[in-house]
Amino acid sequence: NFYDDRLMELAWAKEPNPDHTIQFFRLLALCNTIIPDGPPDDIRYQAESPDEAALVVAAKVFGFKMIKRTNTIITLHERLPDDKIHETEYEVLNILEFNSTRKRMSVIIRTPENRIILYCKVGWQYCTLQRVSIC
Repeated sequence: NFYDDRLMELAWAKEPNPDHTIQFFRLLALCNTIIPDGPPDDIRYQAESPDEAALVVAAKVFGFKMIKRTNTIITLHERLPDDKIHETEYEVLNILEFNSTRKRMSVIIRTPENRIILYCKVGWQYCTLQRVSIC
């Protein structure tokens, strides 16, 4: 289990750069191939890997819950610094799934404000090996 007072119960909103934290939690909630199943109050996630599921569940714990997914739209319930739940739809423009060559997953999203954002997750093995090889 993970617990950090700086993140729990919207404490992250009072930390420096809360917008960066919002983007991080959105990355966890949006950059995946998970399929949500069930009503929003009892949502379950079907994932290709336990790691992918763990990251989406972490986003949910911190207030960024994926509630619906189609081929082109991901819907999140986002608990933002105003302490209200905002239902937000993100258009999925493209997904570059994780593979052993790239060692990362990327998703290109259009926000409700019509901004296009590239979210990218790098595999932990790649980061670890890169750091070890520097030493």
